Amino acid sequence: MNPQGCQEDRELIMNKALSRLDLDKILQLKSITESSYAQLAALFEVEPGIREYLPEGICQIDPRSGERVLYNPARGRRPHDNRALGESQSDQGAVKACLVCEGKTTAVIDVADLSEGFTFINKNLYPIVFPQKGSGRYLGLSPEHAPVGPAGIPVQGLHFLQWTSSFHDKDWHNMPVQDLVLVLRRLASLEKLLLTSSTNSMPSNRVWGDQPKYHGFVSIIKNVGQLVGGSLAHGHQQIAFSNIIPKRAYQNWRFEAEMRENFSTYLLRTNPEELVVNDYGQATLLVPYFMRRPYEMLLFLKDTSKRYLHQLNTAEMAAVASGWKRAIAAIHTVMPEIGREIAFNVITHNGPGCGLYFEFLPYTQENGGFELLGLSVCQANPLEVAQGLREM
Repeated sequence: MNPQGCQEDRELIMNKALSRLDLDKILQLKSITESSYAQLAALFEVEPGIREYLPEGICQIDPRSGERVLYNPARGRRPHDNRALGESQSDQGAVKACLVCEGKTTAVIDVADLSEGFTFINKNLYPIVFPQKGSGRYLGLSPEHAPVGPAGIPVQGLHFLQWTSSFHDKDWHNMPVQDLVLVLRRLASLEKLLLTSSTNSMPSNRVWGDQPKYHGFVSIIKNVGQLVGGSLAHGHQQIAFSNIIPKRAYQNWRFEAEMRENFSTYLLRTNPEELVVNDYGQATLLVPYFMRRPYEMLLFLKDTSKRYLHQLNTAEMAAVASGWKRAIAAIHTVMPEIGREIAFNVITHNGPGCGLYFEFLPYTQENGGFELLGLSVCQANPLEVAQGLREM
């Protein structure tokens, strides 16, 4: 292997980015605050090519667990560029093309300048939900809703991608906190718009004890690595908005209803102090006492009355951004050290019955049969993991 060639490849990757010129070619809206749910849905309807990859628009529910299942066979045809360089002889020394850096994406509907480059939001070409006509407003699942069987539940909504930076090699683990705060603010703006401008399309969240002005459910996730569902290497988050409450959101609501306190309040009260990784004033990063796989972490907002990103003040946004950066940087550091490919998920827990919190789930251990039975066997000790993370 040629060391000079490898260095040149690294420099090429570092310099890869979506240019302003290419951005202008696909820019549809400069800010999502200029729009509404109905206007965004109309833009999805006319997006070139997206109808080749539409979901089936049906949700089924596993009657044993309450797991929601959506269907879109077309997602199996998504392009993948995140296989590690050097996995095969033909890959060695090759710098892979990036569709995002080349501007070969759907139309951009939000863009904001960072200290270097910009962050932007566009439409997911392979959506898990789509604004199908006549399915949604009166079909939200109420707390008493039983699985409906083979007919399924019609589901509708919008599926977005947020690209953390226009630069290929920039993401949460290596960007300035002030830039990450801006990324969060754009996410929060999209979350608020979807919840508050979809009155005529989505079920009211009033039945869940949420504010009457909120409609539908916003899911925010991050997948990094092919092992955990990621397809493109360029750092990004996914945002899905639908009329169906995700199972985890339902579990948060049920926990609060049964325990008379939300999960955030409970865990901040009961989790041992020795499992705290770092304190950010307005938020706390910790290892849960029930850690299922090594190096799983949770980031809790201390004001457990806050349920959504858009409810956070400036100090809370900075604390959350710092916690995301710290947790993801730790994952990037520890996984190669333990001989694992960097692969992880981040899940945002927001919505009814929730004290806002975030779950960081590195793929440090495969799931086996016991785990699929709901009997996890963790190959590390939470106290030792927390200590290692503090010392890192």
